[in-house]
Amino acid sequence: MLLFIFSLLVGIIIHEFAHFIMARSVKCKVSFFSIGFGKPIYQKRIKETIYQIGWLPFGGYVSLMHELDYSRSKYAFSNLPYLKKMRIILAGCFTNIIFGIILMMIGHDFLDANTYYIGFLNLILGLGNLFPLWPCLDGSYVWLVWLEKFYGKKKGYSIMNKLVSVGMTVINILNILCVPWLLWYFRYNLLLIFYKIQIWILVAINYYINLLIR
Repeated sequence: MLLFIFSLLVGIIIHEFAHFIMARSVKCKVSFFSIGFGKPIYQKRIKETIYQIGWLPFGGYVSLMHELDYSRSKYAFSNLPYLKKMRIILAGCFTNIIFGIILMMIGHDFLDANTYYIGFLNLILGLGNLFPLWPCLDGSYVWLVWLEKFYGKKKGYSIMNKLVSVGMTVINILNILCVPWLLWYFRYNLLLIFYKIQIWILVAINYYINLLIR
């Protein structure tokens, strides 16, 4: 279970950091950098970006300045040329895929199952996010941003905003539903962790009792 959570967090951080770096490289301002979904349990503003950790750990996002609405700002995502938009949107997926393949090759060559597993999860994360038919996944932006060509910027981004909001709501619901399933799936690992913690507590208590007796 710990390996799964660690692998997932590594994949999410790499994915979102790639979006962040690419956005900054094309002078697009980043409003939020979030690891996890839902209400933040930690939040800190540095310059124009708010960095936060959400209580639902199975994902993350980088919110770009005016990503889903009309703006006149030259730093807004909506005013970037199409190719620059795609560089930002696809950076996360391709970083996960490349990183995943490299780790899988290392894990295979050195017979390291843990490294191979982290690489495999990164590969799945990257390929899964390229799925084009679900609004809010990176792959959907490839065609969603074309709505401005058919409806104009104001209406096009208004439609895009609604579609992405629905997609994100469903993703958050699935995240919540995954929590009890993961707890059940990894129940024996959790019991083992709980058992080890109990042993450590008893050992510590015994140690301090012996110190007091002496």
